[in-house]
Amino acid sequence: MHSFTTERLLIRPLAQQDKELYLSLYCDAKVMRNIGEPLTVEAAEKAFASTLRVIAQPEPKILTWTIVDKATNEAIGLQALNWITPNPYKINLETFEYAEIGFMLLRQSNGKRIPKEAAGALIDYAFNHLKLQRINTFYSAKNLTVAKLAYSLGFSYNSEKQPLDENQQLQYIERQ
Repeated sequence: MHSFTTERLLIRPLAQQDKELYLSLYCDAKVMRNIGEPLTVEAAEKAFASTLRVIAQPEPKILTWTIVDKATNEAIGLQALNWITPNPYKINLETFEYAEIGFMLLRQSNGKRIPKEAAGALIDYAFNHLKLQRINTFYSAKNLTVAKLAYSLGFSYNSEKQPLDENQQLQYIERQ
């Protein structure tokens, strides 16, 4: 897993120093409103430790990066690729073809076009470095901001796929 940059952002692997950012995102009800219930501090601490263990494995099923504002050197968000496979215990990153993308930003970083810049860089990294053939994203149908972002990044709705949970009206979008 490598670091990469954009004009304004450094996108580097998640590290122990990112614990405060991780907890603040996953425990914030407003950030989590379209993702799920916010975590308790204890649950977020366990999830953070688990994520660090997973990304340290030789063939992790999830890759997680921290988004850093280069101008301030402040960590402002997280983004990840989660490999989708029928057998999550047997993943070969060199031959596996697709993953799900997701990201979270601190509230004060919204409205600055950071999601498009960060996600666009991750998509380029995924296709060019990891050699993925397809990237999926799932989001709540009521989250129009993410819908607009996904379409602007070249994702399209696949009507053959069913939402993960019809009660949440999740949308399935893929980019090839």
